[in-house]
Amino acid sequence: MREHEVPTHVQAEDKALLWFTFPQIVAVVATCAVAYGVYRYFPLGPSGLKLGIAVLLGVVGMAMTVGKVGGRGLPLVAADLLKFNLGARRYAGSPAELAISEPPPQPEAKPDPLRLLAKKVASGVGRAVKAARQKGRRPFRPHSWFGKGRRSRNADANRPRTQGEDRKEKKPWGRLLAVGALGLLMVVLLPGSALADDPDDNPYGDAWRLGEIYFEPPDPVPGRRVYVERLAVSGNTAAVTLRAAHDLDLKGRVFGGRTGRTLKIGFNTSLAAGQSKSYNLTLNGPSPSFTFSWQDSLGRSGAASLKSHQIPYPLPSAGGELCGLELTSLEWTPGRITGVIASECITETRHEEDLPVYGGHFSQSVPALLDADVTGITGTVTVAWGGHSTTAAFVRDGETAFTLPVANNRAVSELAITAELTATLNVPRPPVLQTVHHPARTDVYTRRVTCRCGESSTVRTVRIYVHHPEHVRAVENQRSPVTRTRTESVPLAPPPASGTGPALGLGADAPYQALHVPPPPPPPPKAEQTPVGGSNWWSWLWPGN
Repeated sequence: MREHEVPTHVQAEDKALLWFTFPQIVAVVATCAVAYGVYRYFPLGPSGLKLGIAVLLGVVGMAMTVGKVGGRGLPLVAADLLKFNLGARRYAGSPAELAISEPPPQPEAKPDPLRLLAKKVASGVGRAVKAARQKGRRPFRPHSWFGKGRRSRNADANRPRTQGEDRKEKKPWGRLLAVGALGLLMVVLLPGSALADDPDDNPYGDAWRLGEIYFEPPDPVPGRRVYVERLAVSGNTAAVTLRAAHDLDLKGRVFGGRTGRTLKIGFNTSLAAGQSKSYNLTLNGPSPSFTFSWQDSLGRSGAASLKSHQIPYPLPSAGGELCGLELTSLEWTPGRITGVIASECITETRHEEDLPVYGGHFSQSVPALLDADVTGITGTVTVAWGGHSTTAAFVRDGETAFTLPVANNRAVSELAITAELTATLNVPRPPVLQTVHHPARTDVYTRRVTCRCGESSTVRTVRIYVHHPEHVRAVENQRSPVTRTRTESVPLAPPPASGTGPALGLGADAPYQALHVPPPPPPPPKAEQTPVGGSNWWSWLWPGN
């Protein structure tokens, strides 16, 4: 025969039928019996109404029996809600999570309303009993309201009944209503007074009572626990370096989304005093934020946050006629701000100018749009933040790095970045027509002509007249290319007062300071017993000996 050992440490209930335990089976059977009794013996209404009431009672009873909220039964949840709404408010967390510099003032000792009510009821009952004894009536005995009294019924069988006794016997609802009102009053007054802390019953004096735990709160140690020593944003990632001023447990949370309140990522870690760690956090949405909560070894807790106006995100970009600029990375460290601006510039463009097409006797210029080659682009990048500014030489089709020295203190300011660019253009020009004016003239040409008549010949001089009217002649002349310059100002991050676009905020933290923890107070001296008199036993009886 095999031997099985039943574990006793497993917190699991035995299942008797399907997934029901023994108490659940009993509760279901009792609920079904009550529902059947209502359907069978309810005196009012048609059968349909009684059936509906029975089904409702059965469904509610079975739901209260097998239903659970968060792994707990519905009766327990209902009891907790009733206790929370009627009872006194208490702090249920750990004492280490509190950060109160001074103990709360002790409330004045006020008489307990329940005790006053009980005392008043007792005094009233005593007076009623005394008066009844004096008048010969029966004393106040509540146990006789719902059953037999201490005296048997046969003892009073032969005594004639009074009109008051007949009225009480016919109408017992008044007593039941009085008892119900008293019970309701005790239910209303009992939770608040029973759960309230009585300062007179506190054996610990000035100690605080929180969650049935008595403790002496330690003195708070002022000072920051977490410092941000680096904030670098590149693309959709932010690198944050945190340094702890004391031993602590750190919890980080990243919020983003469309509203900036959706939890995107979280992490838990531990840091020793003076230790620093870097975290790569994902940026999401138009206004991301970071929250770092901590709990140090002194029992104190707190939190630090980087809000959306302290994080330079999204990194700006701007497109000009000459170059397109984009801030690819921005980093803050104590005492300086560094960044990299990537540029992509054009090599060809069109230059507009008044071009002369005729020259000389007749001249004319027309606006022309000429193709030009960009031979070079130079300029400077100006960066300003919190009253500090610097300039850096612009790099065409590359990365322009800048470093801005800033004060090493805590501040939040808006960053302004502007690029002033100058481009050199080589503009080829078409040929020009040079015009020459010719006035009217007559040219005379002389020629000798021999005329033969028969056998004789004669030589004569002939003049030829050629008339030239007034006219203008044009000659095409080639022109060499010209050099032109073009300037442009590209605001990558506009200054705060311009209002031309969204501002780029950047926050700086205070310099790191180690947390100075004072030494613990010395323990109180132990009480020492000092003998009185001699060491003999009779010295206690006769101290003078």
